[in-house]
Amino acid sequence: MESRPKNRVLRSLAPDTRRAVLDACERVDLDAGTVLAHTGEQTPALHFPETAVVSTLASYSDGATIEMANVGRECCTGIGLILGEGRQLNTNQVQIGGTALTLLPQALEPLRRDYRDFERVLLSVVQAIFYQVLVSGACNGAHNARQRLARWLLTMSDRTDDETMPLTQEFLSDMLGVRRPTVTQAAAELQREGRIDYARGRIRVLDHGALREASCECYDLVRAAYDTLLPERGRWA
Repeated sequence: MESRPKNRVLRSLAPDTRRAVLDACERVDLDAGTVLAHTGEQTPALHFPETAVVSTLASYSDGATIEMANVGRECCTGIGLILGEGRQLNTNQVQIGGTALTLLPQALEPLRRDYRDFERVLLSVVQAIFYQVLVSGACNGAHNARQRLARWLLTMSDRTDDETMPLTQEFLSDMLGVRRPTVTQAAAELQREGRIDYARGRIRVLDHGALREASCECYDLVRAAYDTLLPERGRWA
């Protein structure tokens, strides 16, 4: 497998460690809407997204779901496995289809034992996701729907190779935890201002810089955290 992956976790590893991890991985295509693991199930694998995006969902008794975090090419799934718990505390569902590298649980432990920098990077992953969840919680209370939508779209744009994303208003309302009319109004404002284009369940980012101006500072806080915790190595084998 190629030694220059798109996933940031793998790109932050030393060359020898990266080659060993890549040799143990399999590249897969993930379709949007696919559930990787339900709450209570055994985690089947760590997924290192390249162009796919995976949502970590909280599910409620009335059938509602709200996104707690999302994972793209900057991170990986399987936090429970990293911390020694094989059962899912939440549901992981593919939000945007694309490719990912998968690492099975039986291959994880030997790699952690033999390559200490892999262990350190995995713990940095846990810290980064924990920080992302904390910032998201604060953001939900401090910032309005328009700012949060802009931030969410920026994050999705960073994680895919296509500026056009298949995202319905119903889906966005679930992810942001707000009513659909609120999402409709926020998206319409961003479109009138020339920051995005929205039609037929697809959103295209027209002006990344302008969308960043409409977002809250939480976007930059999370980006800075990933830059600090998972710095990309400059040498490739």
